[in-house]
Amino acid sequence: MLAFSEHRRSSPSLNEIRPGMGASRSAVRSLEERSEEVGIKMTDLRRILFHGILEAGPRATAVEIWKTLGRIMEQGHVPSQGSIQRNLNLFLERGILRRDVTPDRQWLYSVAPEPRAALAITFVEAGTGQKIACNAPEVVRVLRRVAAEHGLAVQGAAITVTSSAG
Repeated sequence: MLAFSEHRRSSPSLNEIRPGMGASRSAVRSLEERSEEVGIKMTDLRRILFHGILEAGPRATAVEIWKTLGRIMEQGHVPSQGSIQRNLNLFLERGILRRDVTPDRQWLYSVAPEPRAALAITFVEAGTGQKIACNAPEVVRVLRRVAAEHGLAVQGAAITVTSSAG
């Protein structure tokens, strides 16, 4: 006999949040956009988790976030604590959340401030060494996403280019 059931629960959906509960749509959308920029695929579970994180408030433990989700979910289909912890760790790795540790070893989660520094990208012409600033936000998003997939954070980038003529 199997120790674990082969039945897998379906993911919770946003329409299971009780009317009038949950975080503001703009705050959740902001976190979704930040997540997508660093290469995190958005799922219903992660959207629900953002509601729980924001509703629980800053410096909440994983258990407090789980209990908050239990209160705001209408049908009681709350994600497991293991799923919550795995996603919290992913959000930590990618800079969406930050974790503070208290003297009694409690982990407290808060939304990390958005990075303020603009990423400096410079094209360097191979033949002349001329530097050309690149102010394309889509290039910044791609570089940040690729770096995050490898556990890195881009602070600046210089790309060597050659003339397309010839």
